[in-house]
Amino acid sequence: MLDDVFPIPARALIRQGGRACFYRLVNTSPLLFQVQSGTKIVMADDKPLRFETGAYGLLPDHQPLTMENIPKAPQKYQTLALPIPRQVFEDAYTRMGSIVVPSRPVSANASSLPKEAAALFDYCCQPGNLASLPGPIVKARLMELAIWFALSGAVLGQSHSPRLEDRLRQMIETDPAFDWTLAHAAGAFNMSEATLRRKLAAEKTGFSEILSDTRMNRALGLIHTTTLPMAQVALEVGYDSPSQFSARFKERFGVSPRHVRSGPENFERIGAEVEQIRADILAR
Repeated sequence: MLDDVFPIPARALIRQGGRACFYRLVNTSPLLFQVQSGTKIVMADDKPLRFETGAYGLLPDHQPLTMENIPKAPQKYQTLALPIPRQVFEDAYTRMGSIVVPSRPVSANASSLPKEAAALFDYCCQPGNLASLPGPIVKARLMELAIWFALSGAVLGQSHSPRLEDRLRQMIETDPAFDWTLAHAAGAFNMSEATLRRKLAAEKTGFSEILSDTRMNRALGLIHTTTLPMAQVALEVGYDSPSQFSARFKERFGVSPRHVRSGPENFERIGAEVEQIRADILAR
């Protein structure tokens, strides 16, 4: 087993039936990914990064991202993603020494990733491979993977002190269905409700907004990576009413949950391996 600094990563197989653009998606852990079918477009500094089938890339943590996933008929969009703790990247860059780390986290394309690196990515994404290894070996292999991506141009930018919003998102992600209140959050952060409200306002957000957004991000992850019925997805993120959940989802993302899963036509339901991403990591 690994030490307590980070959990063993679990890959996510993301599948999408209909074309959709998602705004302000926030990952709580950096992601390495490969587009396996279709096209992914990520906005970075108001410039689009385009990832065609077979391309590899890096998505940063705690940065609101705009991403468009485009299926290529007759196949659905599919991406394989591997969340890796930030500390792994930082340790890898320190060991390299010569790497230039951007001043802030940014999305990046890993151009011309060598076949040895692609094979390592595939190995780390195979269910059970990392879990069967001693912790130090797991960390060494993840560091090697981070270095391969860095040498191919995908370098994770420097981290900044986590915002209160980031910490609150991580707390809610541990159990999105829980009946979270401002009082729960204030108690967890050892501050009064008024102080928490004031600090969130200084970050131009609020508790209810973060709660709803975290739940919708989690719901999107479940729709992308599982075959759970929509009613169950709704329950998993704290909605007893599927219709209320669907309306809130469409309000947040501009498309219905069923459009994300099945597309604009009556496609058959997407088959996906049910792999839950750990609560402290994303896509979600």
